Amino acid sequence: MKIAIIAFMLAGCSFGVGSSYVGQWKPKHQVDFEACLVDETGKCIDKKQVTSEVPGRKFWGVILAFPALGASSVTYKGETGTEIRGEPSLEILKGSGRWAFGIRANVLIDEKTGMGTDGMPKPGGVISFPVDAIGHVAIVDRLSLYGGVGLSPYSTIDDEHTFVAGRGLVGLQFPISKTHSENFIIFSFEVDRMYIQFDQPYHATGYTGHIGLFF
Repeated sequence: MKIAIIAFMLAGCSFGVGSSYVGQWKPKHQVDFEACLVDETGKCIDKKQVTSEVPGRKFWGVILAFPALGASSVTYKGETGTEIRGEPSLEILKGSGRWAFGIRANVLIDEKTGMGTDGMPKPGGVISFPVDAIGHVAIVDRLSLYGGVGLSPYSTIDDEHTFVAGRGLVGLQFPISKTHSENFIIFSFEVDRMYIQFDQPYHATGYTGHIGLFF
């Protein structure tokens, strides 16, 4: 089951433009050139590097996930189950150096996957539209973390509708490889906790991921 969930996450796709990988323009120490002292035989006997500090730059970016995929653990009406999670989203972010702030609009879908032990449908079948405020920080060259909170102005399950819902989330971005120039292939993984106030409260912990090309 766990292997299937991981494979499903890796099927999610994303696309980033601008400088959407936070950490791309963080301050860094770079080698400008390397000098070598040679002896009369031409053998290098001493090396010296000339380095410089590159300051952080301001940047902006847009990330489109279509969609992030994964699973969610749902509790609703006394039943608990694991559901399929799909979450298309669009985030616009702006930052400087190793920091960035973004606003993300989502369509969150928890899909029912079968029947419960009592013969009733398992918890799930929710569609919600959370809007999240997200902060990003680049930790090291190959790891960027983010976290945020959000509210959903509308959520629905079966014939119930509500305007009261909120969530918190944490995630990471990991560059799998760098293509040419400043283009990256990025793996993103995210965990969120969602609360929706239907007639009976709906709680869900979601795990989603996607792989994308970030320009």
